[in-house]
Amino acid sequence: MYAFFKGTLYSAMENYAIVECGGIGYKIFVPRRFLNTAPVGEQVMLYTHLIVREAELSLYGFESEADKKMFERLIGISGIGPKAGLAILSQMNSDEVARAVFSGDTGAFSKVSGIGKKTSERIVLELKDKLDIGAAWGNAQNTSDTPANALQEAAEALINLGYQKAEAAAAVRSVAALADSAEELVLLALRRLDVR
Repeated sequence: MYAFFKGTLYSAMENYAIVECGGIGYKIFVPRRFLNTAPVGEQVMLYTHLIVREAELSLYGFESEADKKMFERLIGISGIGPKAGLAILSQMNSDEVARAVFSGDTGAFSKVSGIGKKTSERIVLELKDKLDIGAAWGNAQNTSDTPANALQEAAEALINLGYQKAEAAAAVRSVAALADSAEELVLLALRRLDVR
């Protein structure tokens, strides 16, 4: 119903922001990362998702379209409601969630308040086939100096060779600092996979 809100950030509370658009203040639940850097009194734009419940309508807002889409994927998992999805995105952005999913890092989700071991495992299991491998690298570069597109190409090459997405992403990430091109990354990752 509402794709985004663009207006003045009127106030930033504990777990929501009030954005003034056309003289109306909208209460939008947002990740804590946004609240920590929110420029009160400045213009903001939040991509929103509307949750309709019997007794209430709730808006959830995100700084990027990618974070909004990740939120929608998270709340599509059994046992993950809007508050848990928001809690996850308060500690990680969508790229970090994707990297945790592809590397099978359930511990990244267990660190989030209210997310236990079984829920963490369910997140990894359900999202690994729903996410594009490119989401693991994000639009920026990885922690190494290797371009994100080279990392993505290498992971996709390993997937085409029959490796699982999570296995391919983890292998490429483990050798990312050692090469700059997709070809070199594939060779190094294959050596790493053969050692296992």
